[in-house]
Amino acid sequence: MPDSIEALRDRGFTNAEIHAIVGPRRTLARRKEQAERLSLVESDRVLRLERISDMADRVFGNHEKAQRWLRKESRALENARPIDLLRSETGAHIVEQELHRIDYGMFA
Repeated sequence: MPDSIEALRDRGFTNAEIHAIVGPRRTLARRKEQAERLSLVESDRVLRLERISDMADRVFGNHEKAQRWLRKESRALENARPIDLLRSETGAHIVEQELHRIDYGMFA
């Protein structure tokens, strides 16, 4: 499996979160076993997680706070957890907008 999946684990993402967002456990296990690269779609999903994780770290100034925020229901996101919205690029854009609001002090 590509190092990018391990990097997500190192950032604090659980296997369940990675499989829900990047791709099924069996598919990723097969790629690792056969030393295959991630597909374009899977690679985009990994980059999405990295991008949002980096942004949250910057906004909160602390990796642990950022990771907690990603997993906490947010009224501003209609009681959704930011991590759950990262399954799509549209959801990731919504999370980015909320992080911008937090960064600029505009709590919704």
